[in-house]
Order: sequence, then C-alpha cells, then structure tokens
Amino acid sequence: MRLSRVRIKNFRNFRDLLIEPFPTPAVILGLNGVGKSNLLHALRLVLDPELSSRARRLQADDIHDGAAADSNPTVTIEVDLTDFDDDADAQGTFDGSLVSRDGEPRVARLTYTFGPKVEAGTLGRALTIDDYAYDIYGGNDPTQPMRHAMDHVPLTVLHALRDAEGDFRRADRSPLTRLLRDTPPAEQSIQNTLAALKAARSQLNNDDNVKKLVADLTRRLELLAGSQLALVPSLDFAGREEDLIRSVQLLTDAAATRGIDCASTGTANVVYLALLLEHLRFRRSVTDGEDTILAVEEPEAHLHPSLQRKVFAHLLREPTPLLLTTHSPHIAAVTPLSSIVLADFRNGHTTATVVPPGVIGAADAVDLERYLNVTRAEILFAREVIFVEGAADAYLLPALAKAAGFDFDDHGIVVSSVEGTDFAPYAKLLGPQALNRPHWILTDGDAANATPTDKGTERTWLKEPGLWRAQQLAELADRTQLASRLKDGIDSITKADLPATGMRPGRSRQVVRARSARIYVGQHTLEVDIANLLSEELIATYNDFKSRPSSRAAFKTLLEPVEAGTAAADERADYIAEIEKIGKGRFSQRLAGHVAGMDLRTRLAEFYSDKSDDAFSQTELRSIPGAGTILTLLENLSQAVRGTPLLPARPRTPTPDEETGPAANSGSPA
Repeated sequence: MRLSRVRIKNFRNFRDLLIEPFPTPAVILGLNGVGKSNLLHALRLVLDPELSSRARRLQADDIHDGAAADSNPTVTIEVDLTDFDDDADAQGTFDGSLVSRDGEPRVARLTYTFGPKVEAGTLGRALTIDDYAYDIYGGNDPTQPMRHAMDHVPLTVLHALRDAEGDFRRADRSPLTRLLRDTPPAEQSIQNTLAALKAARSQLNNDDNVKKLVADLTRRLELLAGSQLALVPSLDFAGREEDLIRSVQLLTDAAATRGIDCASTGTANVVYLALLLEHLRFRRSVTDGEDTILAVEEPEAHLHPSLQRKVFAHLLREPTPLLLTTHSPHIAAVTPLSSIVLADFRNGHTTATVVPPGVIGAADAVDLERYLNVTRAEILFAREVIFVEGAADAYLLPALAKAAGFDFDDHGIVVSSVEGTDFAPYAKLLGPQALNRPHWILTDGDAANATPTDKGTERTWLKEPGLWRAQQLAELADRTQLASRLKDGIDSITKADLPATGMRPGRSRQVVRARSARIYVGQHTLEVDIANLLSEELIATYNDFKSRPSSRAAFKTLLEPVEAGTAAADERADYIAEIEKIGKGRFSQRLAGHVAGMDLRTRLAEFYSDKSDDAFSQTELRSIPGAGTILTLLENLSQAVRGTPLLPARPRTPTPDEETGPAANSGSPA
C-alpha cells in the first residue's frame, strides 16, 4: 500500500496544496521554513495512531492566514491510498472509503476536517476555535467514519533532531524495547534468567553493606513519614518478564562496556533507525501485517556527507513506504527524479511540484541524475537558477554581479554549468511541465560559426546556432508563439552571410525576443564578448600565468582587435586559442578574482561619461558592445530578485551652494 495523492487546504502555510501523483519513495526538498514539517504533521493528523485526540484539535494559528476571507474556514486534508488490490483485509477496511473501484486500481481516500460544529449565526455570536471539531471519514462522505483506518496503515515519524539517547532510556519510546516485545526471548530462557537473578538477589541481600543501607533507609523513612507510608524498602534485580525486557540495554562495543549514551549523536540516530526498520520489518511479516509508512525528517541531522548518502541509499532499498524531508544537497544529489517533491513558498503559501511520468525520457533522466552531483543539486534549493554552458561562465557571472554590488549568495541565486550547449534536459526539469522553478539561460551566440546538421541525407550547416537553441528552448517552455516568431525571424536573417565585423541585420530583434523567455544569447563566445568591457582584467589575468614580456605583449596584440570589435574570425580564434593554452576554466577562475574587485559602475562610465552617479537603463546596458547580453541578464535578474536596477542611481551629495542657498536657510524669506 502507498500514498498516491495528498491535498491540504487551509492548514498552516498551505492554502490549497495538491501533490498528485505522490511518489513512493517521496523526498520532500525545500529550504528552511517552506513547510516540510507542516506537511508531515498534516499527514499525522490522518494516519498517525499515536497522535492524541487533543493534538488533532487544532488551534487558531493552525488555520492558514489566507482563509480569513472565509468567515468560518475549514481545514481539509485528503490522503489517497492505493496498491491494495491483493490485500483482502485492506479492501475490507477501506470499503467505505473507495473513490475508484471499477476498471482501475482501487483508491481509498481518508479525509480529515477541522471545521465549525454549528452553522454560522445560530449561536448569536461569532464562532471561536472552541466551536470547531475534527473528524476523519472515508472517501467524500462525512457520514462514513474512518478513524480506525490508521491502525491498518499507520504513519511513523522520526522527527528531526530527535533525542535518540533519551528515547533509548525510556521503555515506552525505545525501539529496542518494542522490538524485544515483538520478538521476545524463548520462555525457557526468560525463566532461567529470572531464576539466576533470584539467586543473585539472595546473595545481594545478605551483604552487610546492603543490609546496613536498607536499615538506614527504613529508619529515615520512619522519621520522615512515621507509619503513614506503608513502605518496606529492599534492593532487587528485575523480577518480572516485563521488567527484564525493559532493563535490556544496547551496548556498542565488542567488550560490552559502552552504552549508547557513550556514542555520538549521529551514531545513536543511525542505531535508532536500524532498530526501527527491524521493528517495521517484523510487523510487516506477521499474518495481519501493518503497511506502515515511515517518515523521516532531515535524515542528514548529525551525519557527515558520505554517511548521509549511505543511509539514504539503504532507506531507498527498504520495502517500507518511505517519506523523507531534507534540505541536504548530498541527499538530493542521489534522489531519483521520480521521487522528488519540490516545495517552495510563493505568494504567501507553499506549493509543491513533482516530475510527472513521461515528461523526461529515460536516457535524459539518467543523465540528469548524474548531473545532480552535490554542487549542482543546489539548483533544487535555489531561489533562482542560471544555466550556462561551461565553467568559464559559472565563474565570471557571479563575479561581474559582485562588481555591481549584487551578491548572488545573498539572494539564493545559483549558477550551474551544463558542460555544453544541450540545455534541453535541464530546461525540462525546471520547466512548467515538471518542477516549474524560475531559471535563466545564458548561451553563446556562436554567430561566427556554423554547426553541421543532417537534413535528410544532405549534410548542411546551421547558421546562428545560439539563436536556434533559444528557439528550441522556447518550445520546451510552452512558448509556442514565441518559438514560431523566432523560427521565422532566424530563417529571415540567416539568408545573409555574417559580415566581416558586426552582426547580421535584424539579429538584435531575435535576441530581444528570446529574452522574453529568459533566454539570453550572446554574440560570439564568452571570452570574445567580454573583451571590450574587461580588457584590463583579461590582461592582468593572462599576466598572472605568463611572466615572459614577449608572451604578454603577444597576448595584448591578440586582444586589441577583439576589444575594438574589428577582429576577423581567424583573429578571434587565435585569441581564444591562447586562452585555451591555460585552460578556459582555469583562466576564468582567476579572471573572476580580478572582476569581483572592480567597480562596474566606474567602468561603464567610460562608455557613458555622464553616468557616474545616475542609474543605468537596460537600453544602455544592452548597447555595451559584446557584454551587453550578460549585463542585460544581470539587470533583469536584479529587478526580479531585488526589485532594483543592477546599478541604481547613487545618492547625490549636495554642492556647497545647495547647502548654503536660500532653501537651506529656513530663517530667510524666499
């Protein structure tokens, strides 16, 4: 049995959350505060048999703020269960809650509501939380009680930062005690042990020091309470089977000298989880086995990264239906795409998205799961994601933003390289049909190049490959009208050859069109496009690697026509080849250090001499030769995230005349 659908309305930060299909296993990813724990608590209200009736009665602050428009809002939590067609006992239990039964797998729905007990206005006053009551019923029929169903499919939650050591000390919470109760020692072993303890008790009670201790304690109690307390103190070992089971302790070394309290917090949590899994395995194996759903909050707590991955990999192989919440990129990195539930907080409430079956092909899914290594898994937690072609762009973009006073880390922005030009799988993953996450794409224009393509049996050459990539990505983003306009526009401009210098006529119009889908197409390649804006930093970076005056002079000579925008194709190629001798990624890594320390406003003022303090408009940034595409991307990103231009106007210091003029002297008549 497994969860197949969850809907939560008006509960805490969920205005109307729908997760369908609900995957198994499910890994709920999201930043702190997005509502992962609230999601687990909502499921507990329906499925946790250990949750008391008092806890199922909500408080006023459990009702979503957005429900205030409804004078008497009702909290509703629907949980759909499936995969029990071969379980006659489950079919009998959920018979009154089925929402589908003919021609498809059975689906049972359990519904929790917390709402008014009476109609508004019948009490002659406004309703309060005391006028509310909860109910759990089957299907969509409030007259079909289903509170007992949770005993058949219970939810067990391991909370984040739980006190595993404390639980081991409490018999009512210890997973070891529960496991021993389910699989107790043989009766003869228990009787033999109790007999041995009885003999030891006799020996203990005959010890002189023990006799004195008991006598002293008896005397003290008589002085304190006289005959009002009927106590006869004695010392003993466990004398009953239950006492014996409760007294068993787990030791963690071969010499049996160190208890679980001597282990690290992370170790104690792993041991706790292992015992719980064994307990669930046993409960599943009995005749009327439980279909327990195991929910684990933040399994990364107290575990180092490699152990996080190991523990999670084991949990994925368990037959117990599994639900995890995490904000660990190490766990996200090894999570199957089909298991991801991405939670986000938007417009005052939490949303959740999954990757529906069939959206991403099997081969692309495998590639993406490899791609989501620990660093790149950050794209699942980022506020905004920028996909770029390679390491050079990934180093430079945050540095250029920092030079403008725009720190990506402050705003949860992640730049991720796809190591090539095939953006399609990544755009699908974060696109509207799957996880629906805000993302931007920066790609080289490669306008000077043409890429080979097969058209039927004829080998042809594709002009403006960067714009064609934008056109394909617009289709993936469901921007069909934009994709059609781009196709027509690119077909039109590529009838002309690329000029010796500059771009094809009409190209800029297609570049602007692509930006409406957050796709930013450069002119040539990154190293060429930034030459005009960052020539000083490019020279300083090259000089960091090369000390010979002749090499430095030769690089400067190669850079000059590229900087001026007059370089022919072979001159651009020679310039890039010189950088490639160092390595594009390594070169850009060092270049980023020089760029991050510069003042971008001052540099841009060299292009617009009267703009030292004024704001730069998008039009002005776009017109910067070569680097205009990158600057426009940063401008639009800043507006989206910060609500301000990339380079807003600087506060102006009043001149001496303004400070001493008539307006400054309030005592003088105007």
